[in-house]
Amino acid sequence: MHQPCERRYNRVSICILRQLIGYRLCWLGVAGEQIMSVSRKRAFTLVELLVVIAIIGILVGLLLPAVQAAREAGRRMQCGNNLHQMVIAAQNYHDTYRTFPSGFILPNKVFWSGMLLPQLEQNTIYDTLNFSATWSSGPNAAACSTLLPVFRCPSAPVAEHTSVQGIVDRVPCTYIACGTGLTRNESGPSPVAGDPNRDGMFFLNSRVKMRDILDGTSATVAIGEALFDTDIRGIDHGGTVHIVDHWYIGSPNIHKTDVSETIGSTAIPVNRIFDETAFIDEKELCYSSRHPGGAQVAFADGHVSIVNETIDAAVWSALGTRAHYDIAQAP
Repeated sequence: MHQPCERRYNRVSICILRQLIGYRLCWLGVAGEQIMSVSRKRAFTLVELLVVIAIIGILVGLLLPAVQAAREAGRRMQCGNNLHQMVIAAQNYHDTYRTFPSGFILPNKVFWSGMLLPQLEQNTIYDTLNFSATWSSGPNAAACSTLLPVFRCPSAPVAEHTSVQGIVDRVPCTYIACGTGLTRNESGPSPVAGDPNRDGMFFLNSRVKMRDILDGTSATVAIGEALFDTDIRGIDHGGTVHIVDHWYIGSPNIHKTDVSETIGSTAIPVNRIFDETAFIDEKELCYSSRHPGGAQVAFADGHVSIVNETIDAAVWSALGTRAHYDIAQAP
């Protein structure tokens, strides 16, 4: 009695099962197509990839100048800090000895930078110096071969060491003190930058006092930047071939007609070194840098400023003199 019913029930169950399986397979097919469609939409075409690469390239191109500008700003700040340290050291020297250090001293050939070593926390080096001995050997040469970052602008493209004038691995310097605001030459007949009693703060055997700066300490240049470049050379008034070189502490070669190793002049335009037609003395004595537009200088009152290369020549000259009564507004 129950058999036909069971068969009927089994047939119905099979039909329902077939329908469910069919729906399931159909759903899986649609879902699979949707998944494949989504996968296709998520992939980059070659054109899209090239566009993305181009955009990234443009962004990098826009970003690099900003990064370089930020790095240069940091280097300029470090250079200004070096100048500030040096001029404060000169003031401390004055507080101790009642005079600023000489630009350079003859006959022992020590520079203002060598005299400031104790004020720059370099007593260890200063104590090794022998002012009665030569600078081309012994502890004096070793001192000149010691790298002191305070005497180097980080923007200046110069080697850390170079062997010259008998000193092995001598360290170049990128700062010079101001000896004059009126003299443009270091060679030839007087007046030259190496003469005694110059009009600046630092010169041959000078002993300038704070009270001697009648033009005002805020308007008198003490120390400034100067590029070192031995590839630049020329013949001076005496017929001698010179290169643009600056050093610190002392030198075996400094004399009255070759003082640009350590002092400079504001009588010469800023960045004159880049003028190929300029006389070699002017290239050596000028203040110059790789900072955009000018060079940084420290004034006698301690402040540091960048002087634009377009500064009026008369104003720039006046800033280099200490008591010429040509008072100018400092930048």
